[in-house]
Amino acid sequence: MNPKIPAAALALLLVATAFAEEAKGKVTFLSPADGTVVKLGDKVTVSYEADLGPKGNHLHLYLDDRRMEVLRQTKGTADILMQLPGTHEICLEIETSWHFSTGVRQCVNVNVNMK
Repeated sequence: MNPKIPAAALALLLVATAFAEEAKGKVTFLSPADGTVVKLGDKVTVSYEADLGPKGNHLHLYLDDRRMEVLRQTKGTADILMQLPGTHEICLEIETSWHFSTGVRQCVNVNVNMK
């Protein structure tokens, strides 16, 4: 049996390990709950906790895939003014110091009513 690992297999193992390490971390929404209903013009307070993992540096807060804020604390709150009726997706994503996603993202949906 040859104890040498082929170079291609070793490279694949290193890449897989790097991706597995990047995916570590966790984001938890404390509020709002998924499916929360609010009135048009209300502010939604996003309350969260995060474990940034080994590659994470900060969080990005998104509303319908538009970055709303950069969050530097691993626990805190941020307000989003709901200006359009309908269902909207609010997401928190762990980012590296270079603003690249680590692949860890958590989302909730909020329903905005006219009344």
